[in-house]
Amino acid sequence: MHSRLELLFICSDAVKSRHLCEMAERLVKTEALEFDRHVPDSPTALLNTASGRVELGEDLFFALELCEKFRSLTDGYFDVAALSTDKSRPAYELFPETHEAALAGKGHLIDFGGFAKGFALESIRNLFAEEGITDALLNFGNSSVVGMGKHPFGPCWRVRSEEGGRTFELKDSAFSMSGQSRSGKDHIIDPHSSSPASAGPWVAVSGRSALLCEILSTAVYAAPLGSRDRIMESFEGYIATYGS
Repeated sequence: MHSRLELLFICSDAVKSRHLCEMAERLVKTEALEFDRHVPDSPTALLNTASGRVELGEDLFFALELCEKFRSLTDGYFDVAALSTDKSRPAYELFPETHEAALAGKGHLIDFGGFAKGFALESIRNLFAEEGITDALLNFGNSSVVGMGKHPFGPCWRVRSEEGGRTFELKDSAFSMSGQSRSGKDHIIDPHSSSPASAGPWVAVSGRSALLCEILSTAVYAAPLGSRDRIMESFEGYIATYGS
């Protein structure tokens, strides 16, 4: 996922705290190896190069199910197959009875950018909740952040973004930012035109789910102005903010 993960949480037991950090690290590394298409023997790389079906683990199969659902809900502007040369959709077929998947053709390519960090944050949030942690700040690369519960000296976690200097007040909620690279390069692809989207410096989406925030920030950044409100209207409780 090529980003720094920072965890801040309230726990009086030092041994348990260290154990939680180790579990979170293993979880993220495991998911990164599954989702990274650049790792030659990762399941995603194998799916991209196979001529037929590939058996997938539970997380990756579930992720592909979610991705196809949200591609439809965002008018196709969230698309893990955006880098494909073949624009026919769906780009892959799922076989639930065997937990297998197959690309629809040689011109398709799966890339989980705009998805994997949000998915990992939800996994960590679930892990912490199962271990009795109620108050925590989970920061993945300063672009996807979750606030569980509240700050020990306040009613929420106040997080100031690097891009745009916007402050988010997080209480059992999250935000995600998508946009240009730090060098000002457009790198998010509009799946419909196959060209880099150029929608200003950034888009931020805040709401309950870190995964949905990341999906929506990617989708609305890629979408033209006339489609953004229509996409967001389908997701009650989520708010988009645009940089200028």
